[in-house]
Amino acid sequence: MSSPTVPSAFPAEVFDLVVNEVARFPNEGSRIKTLCAAALVSWYFRHRAHAHLFSSIHIRDAELNSPRLAAALQARRLLGLINHDPQSETTGIASYVRSLTVTLSGPMNKVRRILDDGTLAALLRKIFRTTDVGHRSLSLSFLVRGNLGSVFDWESLNADFLDAFHDLCRNPMLTTLHLAHFANLPRTLLHHSFIKNVRFSRLQLAETGTEDEDIPEPVRAFADEPDISALEEGQAVPLESIETDHSLPLLDLIDMTPQQMLHPRLAFSQLKTLTAHIGNEDDFHKTRWILLNAASTLTALDIILFSTDELPEPDWRIAVAELPALKTISVVQQSTSYKSPGRTTIPQICALMNHINQHPHIEAAKISLFLYSPKSGRTPQDIFDGHDFSPLDELFAHGRFLGLKRLTIQLLFNLYTDGRKFDLGKFRVEGTDCVQKSFVEMSSRAESERLRFNIEIAPHVRPA
Repeated sequence: MSSPTVPSAFPAEVFDLVVNEVARFPNEGSRIKTLCAAALVSWYFRHRAHAHLFSSIHIRDAELNSPRLAAALQARRLLGLINHDPQSETTGIASYVRSLTVTLSGPMNKVRRILDDGTLAALLRKIFRTTDVGHRSLSLSFLVRGNLGSVFDWESLNADFLDAFHDLCRNPMLTTLHLAHFANLPRTLLHHSFIKNVRFSRLQLAETGTEDEDIPEPVRAFADEPDISALEEGQAVPLESIETDHSLPLLDLIDMTPQQMLHPRLAFSQLKTLTAHIGNEDDFHKTRWILLNAASTLTALDIILFSTDELPEPDWRIAVAELPALKTISVVQQSTSYKSPGRTTIPQICALMNHINQHPHIEAAKISLFLYSPKSGRTPQDIFDGHDFSPLDELFAHGRFLGLKRLTIQLLFNLYTDGRKFDLGKFRVEGTDCVQKSFVEMSSRAESERLRFNIEIAPHVRPA
């Protein structure tokens, strides 16, 4: 048990195959139980099993009637396991962590419990210390119920946690940061970090007291040509991937120049992927502003719509047309699409995509719709009949999107079951056949061209 060697009768690849196969079990409970059992076989099995078990850690509060431990107890147990192994940071549990997610929700005293006892700060100091090659991710979401806006005041965090967080941000291995539900974030949050990918939601920056505090990014005045010396001197955070709901001005976090006058074309000069949450016309204009300044490098654009309002057509068309490197685009409509003509969201998606259909370089597109489904619906016909998908068929047919190689239509909906045995696989097959009948033109194009056309049936199964 103490030896790190593999029994000579079998090559190491055999043990890797066994553990990797277990790690692919679709059922989470069976997967974890079997990996835990495998970890008891030998040192080598323990190493391989722990690499899967602890690669992604999610500390979160238990839901009502859930057997899961409270977040504070989860964090203490994890820290105890790490501290029990003196080599944990280099060859043990802490070294296997690739992604740490902490999601806290509840009243302030409950959220603060894990922060004030030093547990979370200690965890941040233990992880991501190995010299293994690879990227690491940290996600923090503190949803304080009862607070205005349900946000957590960043300035109220204790010095121990802030020191641990800032040290971690300056760790070259941490390249992805997700933050949600925080107020009073400092503008220096990302300064001197190695972070390349961010996801920001429901955030507010701390007040500075300067006169230009409320000047929105799209109307700030900049020189016609950016001064590249700011990037060369490390006065910018060159992000490669951004997901934003536009709740805070991104440029304020990226810009480290003394006068906060970094040119936006320089700030977004390395951006490859943008995911924009859009709930109103102002969000569209802010998204357009990022697109115009990341035009030369952006390869993937994801739009998540939370509104059914009409789009600001001319400005949007111009912004998307000037993206020469764009290869993939996806549009997710979070608002429910009903069967009645006046309440379907399909025309809005078609209006947005119509401004993009002459783009010659797009190779992959994905459309995701959330469909209304009746509680009495049990068959694909109950769910899909009555939804008019023909505008989407027309949108992608007849030679539009000339470079398109892959198109996916994803249909999300609630599927209510009555407790009897339900064959979800059979429902998906029958649902695909049912919907495909509405895509006559695209089915024909897929047969005649080198184009993969997929319909994804993605129900959220609920008890009736």
